[in-house]
Amino acid sequence: MSLRLRLALFIALAIALALLVQGFLGYASFERLQMGNLERDLNAYLARIADQLEGRRGPPRLFRRDRDGDSGTEWMERLRDNTPLLPLPNPAPVGTIAHARLVQGQVVLREWGSFPDEIPLDNHPAARLEQNWLYKSVRLGPGLYLQGALEASQVRASLAGYQQTVLFTALVVALLGAGVAWLVSGPALKPLRHLQQAARRVADSGDLSLRVPAEGSGELLHLSQTFNQMLERLSAFRQRETEFTRNAAHELRTPLTSLRLQLDALQQGLASPEETLSVVREEVERMTHLSESLLTLAREGRGQRVGLDVAQLAQEVAQKAGVPYQGPLHLETSGDPFLLRQALENLLSNAQKYAPGAPVRLELAHSNDRQFAILRVQDEGPGMPPEVLKRAAEPFYRAPGTRVPGNGLGLSVAAQVAQVHGGRLELRNLEPHGLAAELWIRVQAV
Repeated sequence: MSLRLRLALFIALAIALALLVQGFLGYASFERLQMGNLERDLNAYLARIADQLEGRRGPPRLFRRDRDGDSGTEWMERLRDNTPLLPLPNPAPVGTIAHARLVQGQVVLREWGSFPDEIPLDNHPAARLEQNWLYKSVRLGPGLYLQGALEASQVRASLAGYQQTVLFTALVVALLGAGVAWLVSGPALKPLRHLQQAARRVADSGDLSLRVPAEGSGELLHLSQTFNQMLERLSAFRQRETEFTRNAAHELRTPLTSLRLQLDALQQGLASPEETLSVVREEVERMTHLSESLLTLAREGRGQRVGLDVAQLAQEVAQKAGVPYQGPLHLETSGDPFLLRQALENLLSNAQKYAPGAPVRLELAHSNDRQFAILRVQDEGPGMPPEVLKRAAEPFYRAPGTRVPGNGLGLSVAAQVAQVHGGRLELRNLEPHGLAAELWIRVQAV
């Protein structure tokens, strides 16, 4: 079942339930009103019968005898003497069918109209409904009561008609609501259908370049944008994976070839064990450094952020590299100490390799807005040509004519580490000569 159909059915069900609840409450109120009016008519009818028995004229005083306990009227005396009562007309309300009977014990003394047979001889004072008759009894004296019945077929027909109207209205309005919901939900769910189609095409073809049109509003628009962002992230991840595999295969081929040749030379007696061991150690260190750099590039913002003193870390790296440090003694922030250490070592190694013999120093300072800590590696070497400066942070990029050994990943790793820490890597030439490599990292509370 499609979402559109489920939505239409849900709206139809909600409308039907709301109308049924409203109809039930209205029906209960209408029933109380109708039955209350009918019971008032029945009480007035019984009061007229009682007044006829007393021979009193004027407005009826309803059941005065029952309230006052007055049983000394003339007609009560006649009943005790078994004297026949005078015939009295049936004072039924206009437009209704009403019957009454005077009962003593289980004997009917008199009837007004043809009393329904389905109504039992019952002296219960509360009004009751029996089939199409509303009846009740009024006590007139010891063992003597007046029972009346009023036809309720019209009231019951009205109630049945009300029920049918409520049910029919609920059904019709629910169907209309479902139809309107079906028509309106089509354009509203169009972005969701596009999202479903795009997801199916991506699953079938594996093409992560597909995008969903940014349509709709609210949650649907946000869902489309989030889906496109997810595809962009997946596409970037696949691209990095492909580049990682291609670059790793390309860069590892050279040291592996060198190791194989050196071992073959050792086996053929063309190289001594000492020479072979030296070459093997050098190539293993090269592959280790290359692997660490490639793994760093393959990570996307997944550094292990912990509390650290970046000033102390910078001092340790500077001391290890044998360069002076300038800056504060302590600067608390949060970050990945392994990645920061690797980025600083790469910057210092590049400065020492490409500016041999030139002074190199490591500085730590705050940015003007104090939101970033700037780790600056500065040398007094020849600097970089402008065209090389623009591409220096690209993976595996090496300036034309470069004779210095390396794999072209040092600055790329530093740039990636800066991004992981919410910052950037900036390279700029100094005047009159020299190069400054600045690693900007965002300062965050520990």
